[in-house]
Amino acid sequence: MIKILGGLLFGIFLGYVIQVPADEKICAVILLAAADSICGGVAAKLNLNFSDTKLIGGFFTNLIFGLMLILCGNFFKLELYYIALLIFGLRIFKNISALKELLIKKFGV
Repeated sequence: MIKILGGLLFGIFLGYVIQVPADEKICAVILLAAADSICGGVAAKLNLNFSDTKLIGGFFTNLIFGLMLILCGNFFKLELYYIALLIFGLRIFKNISALKELLIKKFGV
């Protein structure tokens, strides 16, 4: 737990020191990729088939896919990042629905 908090604080400090300007499109895709991975990880944990490698690999795969859509969209002068936002949004709602079903099964709510 201390390593995790230390890494988080180091990342925040590094982001504050470097001050890289971020595009709103990139930030939106990164946030939704992270939310999608977190929802999928929680659902997998409740399903008892959680794997940290799958969680981290899925996050970076989602991130690379979204960033590639942004770069291709910028190259062709199209707003392709909407596709990434739509896909990640749909996956988040799908994972939340699966979480709801798992919680209903587990706790009988």
